[in-house]
Amino acid sequence: MTVVLLVSTGMVSTEALRSAAPSTDVSICAGARTGAAPATSDPGGTTAVASGTLPAQLVARPVRLRLLPVFRRWASICDLPAALVEATCWWESGWQQDAVSVTGAVGVCQIEPAAAQEARGLLDDATLDPRSPSDNIEMSAAYLRWLLDETGGRQALALAGYYQGLASVEEHGVLAVSRPYVAGITALLHDYSWS
Repeated sequence: MTVVLLVSTGMVSTEALRSAAPSTDVSICAGARTGAAPATSDPGGTTAVASGTLPAQLVARPVRLRLLPVFRRWASICDLPAALVEATCWWESGWQQDAVSVTGAVGVCQIEPAAAQEARGLLDDATLDPRSPSDNIEMSAAYLRWLLDETGGRQALALAGYYQGLASVEEHGVLAVSRPYVAGITALLHDYSWS
């Protein structure tokens, strides 16, 4: 299995990295840790959303709409459709930062502790905090990018990997319990105009 990682000078595979010492220039989402963190709202403090383009429960909660620029920034940096990150995280928590699952997943995108560690490594930043909305979304975008790279761009397998773990998907295939998750996010992508 090969993951293609973006580096400042081009592309490098994980096979090449395994045979060499880790480089601090390697990042799954090139440029993710440069510059200031994205603002959590637009300059006017509101995000204009056309009626019917987002879930009604989201439109009814303007505080959560302020996360849209954050989703867009990290998705762009990680070369993902913003809609994929937005829909995944909507399915996970309804964009509730204080959400905590019984398995210990936290935040807007419900980052599991093991996925948080993986994302910190992918982004080469041990300081990322999944309780911070921006960090949580950044970690999720990086993890989704890595999953898509690992699955050859197959979105359904990447989403199943986000839910059940990639090792489980590789060993057992998409489990029955993961199918509604994948189908739900896929439906959200088709039912709404996220970004």
